[in-house]
Amino acid sequence: MEFVNRTAIGGRELAALSRGARKTVRRNRNRMVRVMAVLIIALNVFFAWVSLRVGDSRWWLNGALALFLLVIVFWEDRLNGRFRAKHVLPEAREVTASFGPEGYTHVSKASDSRFTYDQIRMICETPDYFLFYLDRNLGQIYAKDGFVQGTAMAFREFISQKTGLTVRNI
Repeated sequence: MEFVNRTAIGGRELAALSRGARKTVRRNRNRMVRVMAVLIIALNVFFAWVSLRVGDSRWWLNGALALFLLVIVFWEDRLNGRFRAKHVLPEAREVTASFGPEGYTHVSKASDSRFTYDQIRMICETPDYFLFYLDRNLGQIYAKDGFVQGTAMAFREFISQKTGLTVRNI
């Protein structure tokens, strides 16, 4: 059976791709970065409290920096998606992928690419998307509601059989 999927790439899709990478292929690095961020936030809160207690009028700078870092930690994926969406060419925003027995093609107005299933290192699934990771820095996203031919349920089984990988839910 052949599957055809059409997906529009935007900030929301790239945020999902970023979130998937953070939770899977970049999990160890992310853990280290989060621990450092929490330590820096805690230090800034402590310094703001000390400055406030001694009467320094610049205590709010440390508090604002802690708040700023906290926002970045919580909105990391959305921010990554937004910044990366600005770098996607307008011709590459609409992607049509055709999945056949030997491999799949990834077609947009900007390029045509052919991939084999053994190039996929990890497959993840969210409620709205299938995420393919070819390496730490290269991922592809396909909307579940974008299937023109085939269904998302059948595709999950198909891609798992073709790659020999388990589809991870995130």
